[in-house]
Amino acid sequence: MMDTGPHKLAQRSPTFVVFGGQRSGSTLVATRLNSHPRIVCHEEVLLPAVDSEPSLREWLVSHGYPRWFRMRPSIRETFLDSVAHVDPESGIDVVGMKIMYDQLSLWPKLSYIAPSVGRACHDAQLIRWLTNNQVLIVHTLRRNHLKMLASHTLAAQTGQFHSRNISGAATVPKIDLPLRGLTMRLRRIDSAERVARKAIRGLPTIEVWYEDYVGPQGREIEGRLCAAVGQQVPDSGLMSSLVKVGSDNLRDVLSNYNDVARHLSGTPYESFLD
Repeated sequence: MMDTGPHKLAQRSPTFVVFGGQRSGSTLVATRLNSHPRIVCHEEVLLPAVDSEPSLREWLVSHGYPRWFRMRPSIRETFLDSVAHVDPESGIDVVGMKIMYDQLSLWPKLSYIAPSVGRACHDAQLIRWLTNNQVLIVHTLRRNHLKMLASHTLAAQTGQFHSRNISGAATVPKIDLPLRGLTMRLRRIDSAERVARKAIRGLPTIEVWYEDYVGPQGREIEGRLCAAVGQQVPDSGLMSSLVKVGSDNLRDVLSNYNDVARHLSGTPYESFLD
């Protein structure tokens, strides 16, 4: 985990953003921080279609603005100001929210498909808002990008991107990971991470690696995250309703594991194979 400027974060940053790519563990981190009695962490507030509150979509409706106004940087900034507001009587000291890589862009679809090209569409006013407010960036990452792709494919196939409060043993189907364009998709994840790091350069940042967070280091990482926003981990710890339903072993997940292994043999991504 990389920690940038930790000694000043608690004084300067009552607001944080959980920032990451798809299947990087961002929802796990956000939900666990949200379980803290003095912290609230909202979901993807800038997502065009989201059921939870607050959301930019519902905020536009409540203010009588047309939907296309979500592309206006000044509107996004005003909305984020409202999200970051803390009611002194609420008992909440710190406000956080999730912002995914592509949501830094005014053209998210382009940014997702071609991160290096989409960088030209980054919302400079949003980045200034993060900078001016010295927002703490909790950057979630995953070392094994092949497992990120497998997780996303499984979620798309089952229609369950996040499983919560599952009782009993869940049967998880194996998936067939398409070989066509596989290395290109892995390169896209590499590119997205590079572009994201450049976008948040200079901001107070803590990098949280999924593999560390779900392992023995998880408690220590949560202690550092809470300390960075001036809080302590409750005696009961942080909790999440999220349940991991898939195996972490690619051989158990991929029905075409041997084909994938042959396809990636001799490439920089061969190391992602179990």
